[in-house]
Amino acid sequence: MQDTGMDRVRIRVKSVAGECQAGHKAGDEIIVDNVSLSGYLCPHALHSLWPFVLTLQMRGKFAWGDGDSAVIACPDGENLAVFEISRVKEGQ
Repeated sequence: MQDTGMDRVRIRVKSVAGECQAGHKAGDEIIVDNVSLSGYLCPHALHSLWPFVLTLQMRGKFAWGDGDSAVIACPDGENLAVFEISRVKEGQ
């Protein structure tokens, strides 16, 4: 596989309080490879997550935790979905 200079990123639904209007359920996973998504992600959640996804894709680190993951909530305060994004390590 050719190195595009961008790491793959995993988006995993950690929890959903209420009923997610996009149908996301705890445990759902989506892989972001360059600009391709392996599955559906609500546009509102994608808008909230994208800056963090880009940081990991471009091999940046966060200033908290292990630097390779973050927990971000969608903007729907009544049916809150919480996502964990993480860099996909080699061989995963």
